[in-house]
Amino acid sequence: MSAEHDRLRDSLRDLADVAQPTDLFERAVHRSRRIARREAAIGTGLAVLVLAVLGSGLWRMPHGTPAGTPVAAASSSTVPAGPSRPSATATPSTSPTLARTGRTVPLRPRAQDEKPEKPARTEKPRSRTLGDLPGHVFYAGRDAHPDVTRLSPASGAHEVVLPDAPSSVGISPDGRRIAYVTDGRLLVSEAEGKGEAKQVAVGVIATGQAPTWSPEGGRLLVDAAAPGVLDLASGALTPLPESLAAGQHFRWSGDGNKLVYATSTCGLKLTADGADTSTTVPVLGVTQPGANPDDLAACKPTSVDATGRRVTVPLQTTGETVTGTDTADAVIDTTTGRPVALPVPGSVIGAVFDSDGNLLVRTEEGTRITLSLFSPGNELRVQAIEPRSVHELDLLAYTR
Repeated sequence: MSAEHDRLRDSLRDLADVAQPTDLFERAVHRSRRIARREAAIGTGLAVLVLAVLGSGLWRMPHGTPAGTPVAAASSSTVPAGPSRPSATATPSTSPTLARTGRTVPLRPRAQDEKPEKPARTEKPRSRTLGDLPGHVFYAGRDAHPDVTRLSPASGAHEVVLPDAPSSVGISPDGRRIAYVTDGRLLVSEAEGKGEAKQVAVGVIATGQAPTWSPEGGRLLVDAAAPGVLDLASGALTPLPESLAAGQHFRWSGDGNKLVYATSTCGLKLTADGADTSTTVPVLGVTQPGANPDDLAACKPTSVDATGRRVTVPLQTTGETVTGTDTADAVIDTTTGRPVALPVPGSVIGAVFDSDGNLLVRTEEGTRITLSLFSPGNELRVQAIEPRSVHELDLLAYTR
């Protein structure tokens, strides 16, 4: 072998030494890439399988169920053997509420022999114009010494007829005079604001008895050490019978034949004018179990219809001793002692009878306040929107 061949063999050996590591490196890289692709494929397949199992709900296993027992995947309660039927979705147990049920819950359970009360149906008024409301409506502010304001529906005008009233006031049936007490003196002023107030009696207290006008407007029932009737023409004060001395907040019926008053336990009593015996109005103020299931009480009658059958009151609950507002929000039947259903929209925020037995009801519905006038025969004569100028005042009286 020549020297040239030796040199060629040495060159090829050197080339092989250089090429071999490079080829092994490339093959290792390709193998690694194949392994990575295979592992990625396997990982992807496993992920898809896990997602499928999760979506099927088969991973949910009931606690405490023996192995091999069939379990319904969509039911949380045991269903007896039998034909399959849809299972209701279980919901947490909650106490029923008006918001959830949308039904009216009765105030009290009805006795078996008791006839259900007829629901009040909304009447169609003869007029919806405020100007057709006859007479005047009186309001009082809500502070300690409120202004007394008179609304004249015919014109829609209102005016303050007694500023800073020092006590509860009495509006005469014709709406022309106002009686009130200041420093023990009983004063009568003109609602028109003419002249000075006239003093008609002394030693009068208005805390438990606002000056109350007789239906004909010639007498005032006041508290002068004891309840009594003051004749304005003669100035004579005639005490009520001694059996009525403990009564409070006396009010005449429109015919002048009856008096309704409150007891110390926030019940009501009814008596003939001048009589020394009284009839207790049922239910109200009664604390015996079962006799007054709704704990109704009436601490202050504010007006009476023409016959004494119905009376307006701020309805309260037994146990209350504070008479509260002078503004009634309910009409009570003196025969049954139960509230009378009124066919009016919204919530009642005021109710008052005039001496003829007409009933004026004030209701609130949203931002709107409505005045509804019912005749003594319960005919809805007028139902009109109240002017916004008196919205922040309380209903005090309605006069013919």
